[in-house]
Amino acid sequence: MRGESRDVFVTPEGNLEAREYLRPVRARVKGAWQSVDIDLARSADGGVAPKVAKVDLAFSGGGDAPLVRMRKAGRELALSWPQKPPAPVLERPRATYREVLPDVDLRMEAQEDGFTQLLVVKSAEAAANEKLSELRLKPAADGLDVRETSGGSLEAVGKGAPRRSQRRPDSRAGQGLTYIPTKVPAGN
Repeated sequence: MRGESRDVFVTPEGNLEAREYLRPVRARVKGAWQSVDIDLARSADGGVAPKVAKVDLAFSGGGDAPLVRMRKAGRELALSWPQKPPAPVLERPRATYREVLPDVDLRMEAQEDGFTQLLVVKSAEAAANEKLSELRLKPAADGLDVRETSGGSLEAVGKGAPRRSQRRPDSRAGQGLTYIPTKVPAGN
């Protein structure tokens, strides 16, 4: 038996063995299971999307489209960058929008069931840019309420859903924390 995050099979000894995965390894595509493949490809509409993922995810190909759009179960969440993003450079599951601010790149990375975002600040001068502290992505939602959590992040929940208590992600489990070391040239 297979599922998006589970395999169950019979061993040669006749026992059932289950393998559970932390993230989806398969997704249903047109009624059939396919292996997840989060490498990005350009789509016909000019966007960028993973080949096979659990959610319908698309990043901007540059220009007027939202920076990221995610659909699932008839609901959609879109986040727009304050200015028109440039066309991204693609590398496997990563779309890098170069120079979204002077000496600052934006990295969007597809995951099996969502995405991550990271600003890569490449110099001390860029780190001092006031626009970094003022950056706000503009949300748009269809079928969802978008609200700020007590920790300052955003959550999108089904319309009319009650507030729930917030749990901080456990960084030891690798949830909610992305670290990519970036070198700043000496003397800056």
